[in-house]
Amino acid sequence: MSTLKKRKKGLTRSQKGFLWALGVPTFLLYIYICIVPMLSSVMDSLYQWDGYGDKTWVGLQNYAEIFVDPVFHTSIINDILIVLFKELIIVFLATAFAVSLTRVKFAKAESGIYRFLFYLPNILSVIVITRVWKFVFELGLFDSILQIFGINWASPNGWLADYPLPIIIFVASWCGIGSYMIIMISAINNISKEIYEAADIDGAGQFRQLFSITLPTILPQVRYMIVSILTSSLAANLNLVLPFTGGGPGTRSYVMGYYVYNAAYTDFEVGYANAAALLLMLISVVLAGTVNTLVARGEEK
Repeated sequence: MSTLKKRKKGLTRSQKGFLWALGVPTFLLYIYICIVPMLSSVMDSLYQWDGYGDKTWVGLQNYAEIFVDPVFHTSIINDILIVLFKELIIVFLATAFAVSLTRVKFAKAESGIYRFLFYLPNILSVIVITRVWKFVFELGLFDSILQIFGINWASPNGWLADYPLPIIIFVASWCGIGSYMIIMISAINNISKEIYEAADIDGAGQFRQLFSITLPTILPQVRYMIVSILTSSLAANLNLVLPFTGGGPGTRSYVMGYYVYNAAYTDFEVGYANAAALLLMLISVVLAGTVNTLVARGEEK
């Protein structure tokens, strides 16, 4: 009874001090960095503005123009395709590499080399990565690589011109495998070795252990990986498209981030760009929430 009475009195003096010292300043900083710019963006989206001169009130006109713009529709479809294939490629390969490096009996030095090679793309700058791969595809090095394996598949107009989206998906996936592989390795290493030893005694093979022990145990990390790829990709696709294809050829490789960038810094329609950015944020939140809910339900089953 005495313990319950103490709890009903509220926070202790120490807890209040901790809250005022760390909680309140952090909350205020969050409001200043995140909420205030968001509200400012909402207000600017209701104006026609070039970023320098006077603002002209247009209400929801910017949003109406965005919804009927076919380039915006293309951008949404491209973003969804990139995210979908990134999810499939990264989740599968990151998990497969993590399982291989933890369950297959590699030598310690050999395992370390593999981890470094898989993680290497995460160390490099996006600019460096795009320049290197652009060099590979534009100078015909990719054709030479295919010919080594006996594949005579040339691109008439150049790989970046004929297959911009598949190439962006490939490079984006290649960049993301290493970091998620490290997370999966950490999760697998936390599984008790006694469970695997018991499975060995019961006669369970490697594949049975994989599907009955490893994968069910690391489902929370898989869920994190799926949601993280989704939320980071929709905003970060711009970082690859801008130096890689510039949205081209034409508008074939436009993504929502590049659509916002182009409206603000090429067309100087800042109000319109703010409206598109808010729609991008709304789409990201809805997709992330939906995927997170679906994955969580799958874990409960």
